[in-house]
Amino acid sequence: DGLLTDDIGVALLLRFADCVPIMLYDPLRPAVGLAHAGWQGTLDGIARQAVVAMRDHFGSDPARLWAGIGPAIGRCCYEVGADLGRRFAERFGEQVLDVPATGQPRLDLAAANVLALREAGVHQIEEAGLCTACRCEEFFSHRAEGRTGRLAAIIGLAPDASQSQ
Repeated sequence: DGLLTDDIGVALLLRFADCVPIMLYDPLRPAVGLAHAGWQGTLDGIARQAVVAMRDHFGSDPARLWAGIGPAIGRCCYEVGADLGRRFAERFGEQVLDVPATGQPRLDLAAANVLALREAGVHQIEEAGLCTACRCEEFFSHRAEGRTGRLAAIIGLAPDASQSQ
């Protein structure tokens, strides 16, 4: 899932419960984008697709985009099957996986999306670095809690204060 706008005063909102929120901002255009990156969206290239959409719709140069990665399930808590772990390692390299003594791979979805953004030409990337599963008192986590609520990620362009009445 992904949303884009260059309309002043319009907020974009997507909801998450462990997946990676990706926020994009073009300060020169100005324009914003918001993407939802679960494991499948990450493998399917949602981060790159969002950058390409910003370029195609708004003329955004990926090198001038600012990206934010919101809270998401971390490598510490996201166990995946061997097949999925192998697919991520083939696509993003071993750096997105840990394989502890138990043999059950742990995936770093945020790191995979950072790599995808860098490959798409984005240089300015800030990560929240907060695991939703470790911090259930602050965030919702489908993996840690089962049936749960959702977190909202919101991004928009504020009206220029110098033009307000």
